[in-house]
Amino acid sequence: MKIDRESCKRILADVLKEYTDLEDTVVNEMVDFAPLDSFDKGHVLQHQGQEPSVATYFIVKGCIRQYICDENGREITVNFYTENEPINLITFLDEKGKSLYSLSCIESCVLAYCEDIEDDGSNDPPEIQALEQLFFRKQYAQIQRGYADFKLKSPEERFEFLLEQEAELIERVPQMYLASYIGITPESFSRFKKRKQKEG
Repeated sequence: MKIDRESCKRILADVLKEYTDLEDTVVNEMVDFAPLDSFDKGHVLQHQGQEPSVATYFIVKGCIRQYICDENGREITVNFYTENEPINLITFLDEKGKSLYSLSCIESCVLAYCEDIEDDGSNDPPEIQALEQLFFRKQYAQIQRGYADFKLKSPEERFEFLLEQEAELIERVPQMYLASYIGITPESFSRFKKRKQKEG
């Protein structure tokens, strides 16, 4: 995929301006040097059990699936990330620094990224530290909310919640991954979907 760098820079600049008080000249300098790369649909960005080489991804375009493989090799979808969302790989690590999850591109993606996995951010400007903390809290809250939804809702309630709160995923993500995401079988997902279509 060809990267439209000017468009990507505008998106990154808008995010920085929204969440920080950095001057325009500083923002423009930062986005000018931001690493950008494109990845094809199906590309695995991070493998479970391996040390990550990237600390953070920021999705400019595309959809990424986070998943884990159980002892039988079955893939269980944990989360999806789409445009303007950060993925902090630091939050994925076990005590040995290995990733607990894999990340793969559901669609062709354009990503900005920070490679320095060892950098704790303590030397960053205060505005960037605040942005990093905001992204971390956002991702943590999303994880906790998803966990609570899984525990408290019935399978059909989780399906309804998906339709109401994350409807765009229905058009973008294969059904088998969505079924895994909400903890039901693909057959149950199809049944709920058909029932919903009849009601509509």
